[in-house]
Amino acid sequence: MAQEIIIKTIMTIVSFVVTGLLGYFVGKVKEYKKRIQDKDIESKLLKEALMTMLQSSLTNTYYVYENQQVIPDYVYKNWLNSYAIYEKLGGNDYIHVLADKMKKWDFEKTDILKGIK
Repeated sequence: MAQEIIIKTIMTIVSFVVTGLLGYFVGKVKEYKKRIQDKDIESKLLKEALMTMLQSSLTNTYYVYENQQVIPDYVYKNWLNSYAIYEKLGGNDYIHVLADKMKKWDFEKTDILKGIK
């Protein structure tokens, strides 16, 4: 009989510990899942912000040189680098139209890009 009471007591303690541990781990998993979701949302917002900034910069550069239709080579090189990143991020807006128009412009050669590939 004493053995039976000891076994029941041990089983009760073990079940409390196991239940407590399971509850703890479930809570940690939920917390981890929330952190991942928050980072995903933050990542999407950062991408949208970067896309907006790139689009604004590309558009601004276009309209600064549009009337002359002549652009310094270093400005155009920077524009193309920004445009490439914009495309990699999934940009598919009117910037493509601006890029096509800019290809027809003249390029002002400068000494800034000498020796740069």
